[in-house]
Amino acid sequence: MSGGPDGQGSGAPSPRSWSRRLFWPLLAIHAILVQVISYGMRPSLSYAVLELGYGSAWVAVVAAMFAIPPLVLAVATGRLVDRFGERPSMVIGGVALTAAAVVAYLGSAHLALLVTATALLGLGIVFSMVAEQSAVAGQARNRGMDSAFGVYTFITSLGQGVGPLLLLMPPAPGSQSPPLEPIAAACGLASLVTLAVSFGFGTHHRTAPSPARRWPARQLLAIPGMYRALLVGGLILASIDVTLAYLPALAHARGIAPAWVTAMLGARSVAQMVSRINLAFFVRVLGRRRLTVAACAVSALALCGLTLPVTVWVLIALTALYGFAAGVCQPITMGWVTQLAPSGTRGTVLSLRIAGNRLAQSVIPAMSGAAAVVGGVSGVLAVTGATLGVAAWSASAIPDRDP
Repeated sequence: MSGGPDGQGSGAPSPRSWSRRLFWPLLAIHAILVQVISYGMRPSLSYAVLELGYGSAWVAVVAAMFAIPPLVLAVATGRLVDRFGERPSMVIGGVALTAAAVVAYLGSAHLALLVTATALLGLGIVFSMVAEQSAVAGQARNRGMDSAFGVYTFITSLGQGVGPLLLLMPPAPGSQSPPLEPIAAACGLASLVTLAVSFGFGTHHRTAPSPARRWPARQLLAIPGMYRALLVGGLILASIDVTLAYLPALAHARGIAPAWVTAMLGARSVAQMVSRINLAFFVRVLGRRRLTVAACAVSALALCGLTLPVTVWVLIALTALYGFAAGVCQPITMGWVTQLAPSGTRGTVLSLRIAGNRLAQSVIPAMSGAAAVVGGVSGVLAVTGATLGVAAWSASAIPDRDP
């Protein structure tokens, strides 16, 4: 009987073949559930803080605790992935997410435990996402960088759409806030699934890097084009957070019913998913540089258009246009930084990207809050649109082709 290339009979799939076949289904389960947990627990923890009688200042503290782990542990997380592969990082992420759900469930009446749960959530998200993105980059050689990251970000968008549905659970008697305990219980079950799925990933990179030397973070950031790639991704993600926070305020100021806000956000999400799943096609037609610069510019114009006194249908069209354009930028910047990463530093560079995103998510909303004092909601959207003009300039450095 003849043997296959892996020493198997010709009719028996090799373990490596099964690994390739299962990669995307396992990644989809892991990535969707991680985003469901993030988008379900984060707002419910904020509601729980308010329910205890604490003001918006403590909500800001809780939000900061989510961002601190990626900022503090960025390099360490990436080094772990670069040295040992994706599985250990995914396992740590799954354990942290499970712990966050348990602490939130037990500590719904205690501020300190809510803050702790948020920090654990941030820890679990960064370990999980760095590993996911590194694994996708390892698969990109089989289907192309743009296609691989386009599919990945489409998958994460699905999870981001499902997660907020947990907030529809009926509140406890006498409360108007989503109930934290059942939401935490649901997220705890989801985190156990992510932990189990984590063991289906390899412990070594498919490219098996052996770095000749250790790259300090400052040297990685000094690579030509690196800070500009991080800037584009961070500004786009921060603008998504700003629209999520301020579209309800815009509608309230103009006397628009909340149902229309749901329609705007839904249109944005659907358009974002459409652009991501078709990313490889758009790159072939326009090229990376032209596509990314145009996407940043269109996003900026769409946000500025929301400040005009237009009908609600035009607002929906503008938010859809914004979502379509912004959806292009995140997967492209993932591929961009991956291409710039020296051998053996892929995980570190991707973790620096996540840290940069969290930094932008902290700084840009603070700038927007200052703009709101002067120009109201329109001032916030105008300032955010201006930052996307900076992103368009930064995107002009992206190479059109794989190196």
